[in-house]
Amino acid sequence: MAVPLEKFVCDVDRHHGCPPNCTCTKRPSNLTFSVSCSARNLTSLPKLLPNPDHPPPRIGRFQLDFSKSNIRTLNFHDYFNLTAWIDLSKSKIQSIQEKAWKALSQIDHVDLSRNQLKVLPRFLSSENITSFRWLAIYKNPLRCSCRDKWIGGWLRSLGKRLFTPCYHFAATCHSPYWQKGKNVLKMTETDFCTNPNSERVHLILEVCEPPFVH
Repeated sequence: MAVPLEKFVCDVDRHHGCPPNCTCTKRPSNLTFSVSCSARNLTSLPKLLPNPDHPPPRIGRFQLDFSKSNIRTLNFHDYFNLTAWIDLSKSKIQSIQEKAWKALSQIDHVDLSRNQLKVLPRFLSSENITSFRWLAIYKNPLRCSCRDKWIGGWLRSLGKRLFTPCYHFAATCHSPYWQKGKNVLKMTETDFCTNPNSERVHLILEVCEPPFVH
Protein backbone atom coordinates (compact mmCIF):
# COMPACT_ATOMS: atom_id res chain seq x y z
CA MET A 1 0.00 0.00 0.00
CA ALA A 2 1.38 3.40 -0.98
CA VAL A 3 1.98 5.89 1.85
CA PRO A 4 1.37 9.57 1.02
CA LEU A 5 4.66 11.44 1.02
CA GLU A 6 3.46 13.98 3.62
CA LYS A 7 2.86 11.14 6.10
CA PHE A 8 6.20 9.51 5.52
CA VAL A 9 8.70 10.41 8.26
CA CYS A 10 12.07 8.99 9.24
CA ASP A 11 13.02 8.99 12.92
CA VAL A 12 16.74 9.37 13.52
CA ASP A 13 18.14 7.99 16.78
CA ARG A 14 21.22 8.95 18.78
CA HIS A 15 23.25 6.25 17.07
CA HIS A 16 22.95 8.33 13.91
CA GLY A 17 23.84 11.62 15.59
CA CYS A 18 20.65 12.82 17.26
CA PRO A 19 21.71 14.68 20.46
CA PRO A 20 20.86 13.09 23.81
CA ASN A 21 17.38 13.91 25.13
CA CYS A 22 16.30 15.26 21.76
CA THR A 23 14.10 13.88 18.99
CA CYS A 24 15.17 14.03 15.35
CA THR A 25 12.87 13.51 12.38
CA LYS A 26 13.43 13.75 8.63
CA ARG A 27 10.37 14.71 6.56
CA PRO A 28 10.92 14.08 2.85
CA SER A 29 7.66 15.83 1.91
CA ASN A 30 9.03 19.28 2.73
CA LEU A 31 12.77 18.46 2.81
CA THR A 32 13.10 19.34 6.50
CA PHE A 33 15.04 17.73 9.31
CA SER A 34 13.46 18.52 12.68
CA VAL A 35 15.44 18.53 15.91
CA SER A 36 13.43 19.15 19.07
CA CYS A 37 14.96 19.61 22.50
CA SER A 38 12.14 21.77 23.82
CA ALA A 39 11.68 21.96 27.60
CA ARG A 40 14.96 20.15 28.17
CA ASN A 41 17.62 21.26 30.64
CA LEU A 42 19.82 22.77 27.94
CA THR A 43 22.49 25.24 29.05
CA SER A 44 24.07 25.35 25.58
CA LEU A 45 23.11 24.19 22.11
CA PRO A 46 24.31 20.79 20.86
CA LYS A 47 27.75 21.01 19.30
CA LEU A 48 26.81 18.69 16.45
CA LEU A 49 23.61 17.62 14.70
CA PRO A 50 22.99 14.74 12.27
CA ASN A 51 23.58 15.21 8.57
CA PRO A 52 20.32 16.80 7.28
CA ASP A 53 20.84 15.10 3.90
CA HIS A 54 20.55 11.63 5.45
CA PRO A 55 18.42 9.65 5.05
CA PRO A 56 17.56 10.63 1.43
CA PRO A 57 16.36 12.86 -0.18
CA ARG A 58 19.71 14.57 -0.02
CA ILE A 59 18.42 18.09 0.39
CA GLY A 60 17.46 18.92 3.94
CA ARG A 61 17.25 22.01 6.12
CA PHE A 62 16.98 22.04 9.88
CA GLN A 63 13.91 23.03 11.85
CA LEU A 64 15.27 23.49 15.37
CA ASP A 65 13.21 23.71 18.54
CA PHE A 66 15.39 24.74 21.48
CA SER A 67 12.67 26.66 23.32
CA LYS A 68 12.29 26.74 27.11
CA SER A 69 16.01 26.19 27.61
CA ASN A 70 18.43 27.49 30.24
CA ILE A 71 20.79 28.92 27.62
CA ARG A 72 22.20 32.31 28.69
CA THR A 73 24.72 32.96 25.91
CA LEU A 74 23.96 31.92 22.33
CA ASN A 75 27.07 31.00 20.39
CA PHE A 76 27.44 30.30 16.67
CA HIS A 77 27.21 26.75 15.35
CA ASP A 78 27.97 25.63 11.81
CA TYR A 79 24.53 24.05 11.46
CA PHE A 80 22.94 27.51 11.62
CA ASN A 81 23.97 27.80 7.96
CA LEU A 82 21.77 24.78 7.16
CA THR A 83 18.78 25.97 9.19
CA ALA A 84 15.47 27.28 7.88
CA TRP A 85 13.60 27.66 11.19
CA ILE A 86 14.76 28.06 14.80
CA ASP A 87 12.76 28.51 18.00
CA LEU A 88 14.74 29.81 21.00
CA SER A 89 11.76 31.35 22.76
CA LYS A 90 10.97 31.21 26.49
CA SER A 91 14.62 30.68 27.35
CA LYS A 92 17.12 32.71 29.41
CA ILE A 93 19.26 34.16 26.63
CA GLN A 94 21.01 37.34 27.76
CA SER A 95 23.59 37.71 25.00
CA ILE A 96 24.17 36.49 21.45
CA GLN A 97 27.59 36.17 19.84
CA GLU A 98 28.11 38.51 16.86
CA LYS A 99 28.72 35.63 14.46
CA ALA A 100 25.53 33.96 15.73
CA TRP A 101 23.50 37.16 15.13
CA LYS A 102 24.79 37.29 11.55
CA ALA A 103 23.86 33.66 10.94
CA LEU A 104 20.40 34.09 12.49
CA SER A 105 19.71 37.05 10.20
CA GLN A 106 19.86 34.68 7.21
CA ILE A 107 17.43 32.10 8.63
CA ASP A 108 13.83 32.18 7.38
CA HIS A 109 12.15 32.05 10.81
CA VAL A 110 13.78 33.14 14.10
CA ASP A 111 11.91 33.22 17.43
CA LEU A 112 13.81 34.99 20.23
CA SER A 113 10.73 36.06 22.15
CA ARG A 114 10.44 35.83 25.95
CA ASN A 115 14.17 35.89 26.64
CA GLN A 116 16.41 38.23 28.65
CA LEU A 117 17.92 40.31 25.84
CA LYS A 118 18.57 43.88 26.96
CA VAL A 119 20.76 45.20 24.15
CA LEU A 120 20.58 44.76 20.38
CA PRO A 121 23.99 45.18 18.67
CA ARG A 122 24.42 48.23 16.45
CA PHE A 123 25.83 46.20 13.54
CA LEU A 124 22.38 44.70 12.91
CA SER A 125 21.45 47.88 11.05
CA SER A 126 24.50 47.63 8.80
CA GLU A 127 23.96 47.18 5.06
CA ASN A 128 26.27 44.15 5.28
CA ILE A 129 23.77 42.28 7.46
CA THR A 130 21.02 40.30 5.74
CA SER A 131 17.61 41.46 6.98
CA PHE A 132 15.61 38.93 8.93
CA ARG A 133 12.80 37.27 6.99
CA TRP A 134 10.72 36.62 10.14
CA LEU A 135 11.76 37.69 13.63
CA ALA A 136 10.05 37.66 17.03
CA ILE A 137 11.68 39.53 19.93
CA TYR A 138 8.66 40.55 22.02
CA LYS A 139 8.85 40.27 25.82
CA ASN A 140 12.58 40.94 26.04
CA PRO A 141 13.64 43.63 28.60
CA LEU A 142 15.19 45.96 26.01
CA ARG A 143 17.28 48.96 27.02
CA CYS A 144 16.07 52.21 25.44
CA SER A 145 18.79 54.71 26.26
CA CYS A 146 20.14 57.38 23.90
CA ARG A 147 22.82 54.97 22.67
CA ASP A 148 20.02 52.66 21.49
CA LYS A 149 18.14 55.32 19.50
CA TRP A 150 18.80 53.45 16.22
CA ILE A 151 16.69 50.39 17.18
CA GLY A 152 13.31 52.05 16.61
CA GLY A 153 14.10 52.86 12.98
CA TRP A 154 15.72 49.50 12.36
CA LEU A 155 12.79 47.53 13.76
CA ARG A 156 10.32 49.62 11.76
CA SER A 157 12.34 48.90 8.62
CA LEU A 158 11.58 45.18 9.07
CA GLY A 159 7.89 45.87 8.49
CA LYS A 160 5.78 42.71 8.53
CA ARG A 161 8.91 40.61 8.94
CA LEU A 162 8.86 41.66 12.61
CA PHE A 163 6.20 39.59 14.35
CA THR A 164 3.67 41.42 16.52
CA PRO A 165 1.59 39.21 18.86
CA CYS A 166 -2.02 40.06 19.65
CA TYR A 167 -1.50 41.26 23.22
CA HIS A 168 2.06 42.61 23.28
CA PHE A 169 4.12 45.20 21.44
CA ALA A 170 6.59 43.77 18.95
CA ALA A 171 9.34 45.29 21.11
CA THR A 172 9.01 46.97 24.51
CA CYS A 173 11.37 49.16 26.53
CA HIS A 174 12.31 48.00 30.01
CA SER A 175 15.02 50.46 30.99
CA PRO A 176 15.81 53.22 31.93
CA TYR A 177 12.87 53.31 34.32
CA TRP A 178 11.25 56.32 32.62
CA GLN A 179 11.05 54.36 29.36
CA LYS A 180 9.61 51.17 30.87
CA GLY A 181 6.59 49.78 29.03
CA LYS A 182 6.93 52.01 25.94
CA ASN A 183 6.41 50.68 22.42
CA VAL A 184 9.85 50.84 20.76
CA LEU A 185 8.33 51.14 17.28
CA LYS A 186 6.48 54.32 18.25
CA MET A 187 9.55 56.10 19.65
CA THR A 188 11.55 58.77 17.84
CA GLU A 189 15.29 59.23 18.32
CA THR A 190 14.47 62.23 20.48
CA ASP A 191 12.30 60.03 22.70
CA PHE A 192 15.25 57.73 23.32
CA CYS A 193 17.41 60.66 24.41
CA THR A 194 14.88 62.54 26.56
CA ASN A 195 14.55 62.06 30.31
CA PRO A 196 11.23 63.71 31.26
CA ASN A 197 12.31 63.85 34.91
CA SER A 198 15.37 65.92 34.01
CA GLU A 199 13.18 68.23 31.94
CA ARG A 200 10.84 68.73 34.91
CA VAL A 201 13.70 69.49 37.31
CA HIS A 202 15.11 72.03 34.85
CA LEU A 203 11.68 73.66 34.49
CA ILE A 204 11.19 73.82 38.28
CA LEU A 205 14.59 75.44 38.71
CA GLU A 206 13.73 78.05 36.09
CA VAL A 207 10.37 78.84 37.73
CA CYS A 208 11.81 78.99 41.25
CA GLU A 209 14.86 81.10 40.44
CA PRO A 210 14.52 84.43 42.31
CA PRO A 211 14.50 87.66 40.28
CA PHE A 212 17.79 89.44 39.79
CA VAL A 213 18.28 92.31 42.28
CA HIS A 214 20.39 95.33 41.26
